[in-house]
Amino acid sequence: MQTKSFIVRNLSIFCFLFFGSMSSQAQNDSLEIKQSISLDRSVLSGIGLKKIDLKDAPEKEFYQKNLFYGEDISVYVVSSESWLNTCKNYPFDEFVYMFHGAAKVSSTKGIKHVFHSGDFFFAHRGFNGLWEILAEDKLHYELSVISTKRRDSTSVIPDQMHQLFSKEMISGLSLNNDSLNQKKPLVIGSELQSFLHIEQPNQRKINKQSGDVLIHVLSGKIQIHDQAGKLQSYFTGDFFVLPKGFKGMWTAEGHSLVKYLSVERSF
Repeated sequence: MQTKSFIVRNLSIFCFLFFGSMSSQAQNDSLEIKQSISLDRSVLSGIGLKKIDLKDAPEKEFYQKNLFYGEDISVYVVSSESWLNTCKNYPFDEFVYMFHGAAKVSSTKGIKHVFHSGDFFFAHRGFNGLWEILAEDKLHYELSVISTKRRDSTSVIPDQMHQLFSKEMISGLSLNNDSLNQKKPLVIGSELQSFLHIEQPNQRKINKQSGDVLIHVLSGKIQIHDQAGKLQSYFTGDFFVLPKGFKGMWTAEGHSLVKYLSVERSF
């Protein structure tokens, strides 16, 4: 597979933008049998992150690791020391899951949010304000998803504030019988969108995945059986990607229901 060097996010905003290294998941061969892609648990645990020397801030401690680079989305683990960043017209949508540390965000309109470990949140393209990473004397780290390509700027709504995903919705506290087997939008951005999926245990065929999709299992078990005969199982807490063009079988098992988040390109 071809490998490309990546660009670090723009430092003028909390953006160390990383159009990542073309990894083994790169979609170069249209005849290739697609497989679901497990995100490395070791890297998700903060192990094996590569230190990056930042040209504009060589004194800063900054690490990252590319986990998936696809046609539609790119997935990274990113880590840094405590850091205050001024965001001016944030250049892309970003889905973030905070593993360690916190993020304090203040918009130019005076709106403030703090996101902690275990939070899912969404940074909108066009955001203006301050983005502060809080890690005391340690290093924060997070899962980051961006679209691999940028959308035309005319689609951007300026000055949108970061959004925390509803914990009540994700926890399933508001579920009723009518909520089963549904796909609920959590956020729709100019470049990315995320949904909460609620299913009863089922088995179905995936004929052809239309785009790269990151999936995070919230409860239950999901088995993916590809055309090559490989069976992969994902349990509560796991992250994986169904790449564009995937064909195979999907089996969901759980205690009366299965829940998962998905992140995909919105254009």
